[in-house]
Amino acid sequence: MPNVGRPSKGCKHCRDRKVKCDQKRPSCSQCIRSGKECYGYRDALSMMFKDETAVVAKKAEKRYEVLAQQHPLPSSESRERQLSRASSSQASPVTWTDAETQLLMPPVRSISRYPTPESMTKEITPSIEDQALGFFISNHVSQPALVPRGQYEWLLEAIAQPGCEEILRSSANAASLAGLANSTKNPTIMAKARAAYGSALRMTNSALSVKRTAVKDSTLMSVIMLGLYESIAFPDRKSTQTWYKHVQGASALLVLRGTDQFKSNVARRIFHQFYGITMLCSLESGEAVPDGMRDLYEFCNPTSDYAVQGRQWTTRMSLFMQDSIDLNRDKDSDPVTKVTKAINLDRELDSIKALIPKVWQYETVRLEQPSDYVLGSFYHIYMDPWIAQMWNNLRLCRMHLYKIIRQQLWKGLACDPPLFTKEEVAPQIAAAERVIRTTTAAICASVPQLTGMIIFPEWPTPKPSGSSAGLQLELNGQEDVRYHIHPPGTFLDPVRPTCMYHLSWPLYAAGSSELSGDEMRQYAIDMLYFVALRIGTRQAVVLAEALKEMQSETPPQSSPVEPVLNVAFGT
Repeated sequence: MPNVGRPSKGCKHCRDRKVKCDQKRPSCSQCIRSGKECYGYRDALSMMFKDETAVVAKKAEKRYEVLAQQHPLPSSESRERQLSRASSSQASPVTWTDAETQLLMPPVRSISRYPTPESMTKEITPSIEDQALGFFISNHVSQPALVPRGQYEWLLEAIAQPGCEEILRSSANAASLAGLANSTKNPTIMAKARAAYGSALRMTNSALSVKRTAVKDSTLMSVIMLGLYESIAFPDRKSTQTWYKHVQGASALLVLRGTDQFKSNVARRIFHQFYGITMLCSLESGEAVPDGMRDLYEFCNPTSDYAVQGRQWTTRMSLFMQDSIDLNRDKDSDPVTKVTKAINLDRELDSIKALIPKVWQYETVRLEQPSDYVLGSFYHIYMDPWIAQMWNNLRLCRMHLYKIIRQQLWKGLACDPPLFTKEEVAPQIAAAERVIRTTTAAICASVPQLTGMIIFPEWPTPKPSGSSAGLQLELNGQEDVRYHIHPPGTFLDPVRPTCMYHLSWPLYAAGSSELSGDEMRQYAIDMLYFVALRIGTRQAVVLAEALKEMQSETPPQSSPVEPVLNVAFGT
């Protein structure tokens, strides 16, 4: 109760006039002189307590009304305008969808005088790290399905364990936050990614300094995730070497772990995935496969759980990629020797293609009319993203082989005396260029499905007993509109990621070929930018920018073999 001072005991008239009352009875002197009726005096005991509840409540209500007028709540439109102004101040503008805005901004509730059920309910908003991990899972993680090979599925199993170590959690946060930051162009999230990367790097270096902790699965996973962070952050082309150093570090760690690691199913899955990354990195960087990795592969492959169809093909394909990397690094052999080796490898590649299971073959769909989203007049349909990835790896190897053949034929022709005759060189160069063009077209034909322009078919079911073919590729055909071309991203499913990450280097190889025209190069640039924004990898941006520089500096060579043909055939 508030203190209102000592109450007056005088009569009402004296209190109103604020004069001293002598409190005489039956009437005070002031009332007698003025001729007024004296109403008596107040009881001091009854004035000891006073109920001020209504007055205080009214004052508080008025105060809340004043505060509400001085600080009005922002509407949803004003919040969007503020977000737009904030994003426009950055170097790269951010385009926010309604779903993304709801994730990053808490809901606004109206202030009520009394609590309501709505105001008492608090929404649970995932942390930015959890949102980033969800983004990573929906774009990079795939479970084994038709093909018993997944991608980063072992990471989810490790993180879900109750005793997940901080070293692994920090490295996973670094890679996933970097991807989300690139996709949303959010510098605040990227700052969190760098902080997580620094923390994970310190813990990893500490773990590597002791053999007992260096050979742990969590340490190996952390090194792999830090390498993935480098490929996602990827500020410029020099980052390829940084990426390769992480690959070398993880390879050295795998060699240190020895063959005993393959007693674990998780370790075998990690090795198979990382070995593919190692070969791709070596093929693109021109570096050798790290020492000891080939021996580990030869030991691990017979003990793996890959006892289903396609194992023979993938084994031969891995060995073929190793031979292609060795040929690419051969700087000592003469042009004749290198051309001979390349031709022999290409013949081996033809025999490897014959081992591909029927269900791993792709369907070719011809366009009835040109499409803005497809380069050329056809596109491919594969049963599984991993199968499309393996086909593109094969195409990358074939492009490297025929690039070597073409270069060495020109080099041998320029020797004094020439190592080849013009009559020999002309048809071989023409054939090499046809293969390169066909291969780049096939890479582009895989893009629509991997970027969500069409769906992936349902997995096939075994045929009735007695059938010679175990599995058969069965598509719903042209009747299903989902196999018709739609805008990129239409059919991307977070439950079944297409692993667009593996599309970056094949697209770059197709666009960077000397035989690629402006249309091919621009298509590769556009698709690389789509991949970069969709899955949050800077690597695709850097490759696209390299193609743009190539496009502005070097005109395409539409038919570089024409001068040789003219001389050879006297035209």
